[in-house]
Amino acid sequence: MNLREIIMDAIKFPISDTRKFLIFCALIIIMSLSTVLPSYGVKNSTLSLILTLVTLIVAIIVLGYCVEVIKSGADGDDTLPDFDYVKQFVNGIKALILDIIYFIIPAIITIIVASATGLFTSFTKIVYISIDAMSKNANNLTTIMAAVPKTTMNTFTNALTITLIVAIILFIIFSLMSFTGLARFAKTGSGTEGLRFRQILRDMSKVGLIKIIVTLIVIYIIAFVLLLIIGLIGLIPYIGVFIAIFVGIPFMLLFLYRAIGLLYADA
Repeated sequence: MNLREIIMDAIKFPISDTRKFLIFCALIIIMSLSTVLPSYGVKNSTLSLILTLVTLIVAIIVLGYCVEVIKSGADGDDTLPDFDYVKQFVNGIKALILDIIYFIIPAIITIIVASATGLFTSFTKIVYISIDAMSKNANNLTTIMAAVPKTTMNTFTNALTITLIVAIILFIIFSLMSFTGLARFAKTGSGTEGLRFRQILRDMSKVGLIKIIVTLIVIYIIAFVLLLIIGLIGLIPYIGVFIAIFVGIPFMLLFLYRAIGLLYADA
């Protein structure tokens, strides 16, 4: 499918089955109660604890359902998936673990790079020197920074630049791999398939790296616009928040994950 077909299909998809869409909306409402009710003056420690647990469980179910939405797009199904809360809870946990893994790997590499380039040691030196300067009545930033040796500052600046560049590159690479890994998991139903990096890179090659990047940019821009609209609706007194949560957020989530599934269909 081309980009236009993906967007048009994803926009129509949430309302392809009104009953299932309303059930999904209800789940989003339940998931949001722990944050919405306190804003209306409903405050109780026991109730807050219960709602927090409910929010966590429902959020995992919602994530699992979104995984099945990806699968429906990849398989070419035109209607919303059926609800199987146990299965979707399990899939939600698997998807959450995948997200954590894809976050941890670049984070660890970035920390290693930061350590190797001397970012931590130079920063620590700057902090100690600054504290020492302030203890000697240095009362402005210029005086404090002047106390830091140029070699230390240069080491810190260079290390920070290198670390940021590496972090950004890793974030982009692992974000693309995370998207493909999640889609692969949704398609196969196996969490380990979402971590088979060689197959993931092969899938990305089949779909086309440029197509993936352009499509993701477009759908996230649309999702951002939807969020702005949802935010404006939420400003309506009393009912605005519930309208935004009940309709806007569910529609945006289904649109987003449907588009991801359709994009992966070419793999």
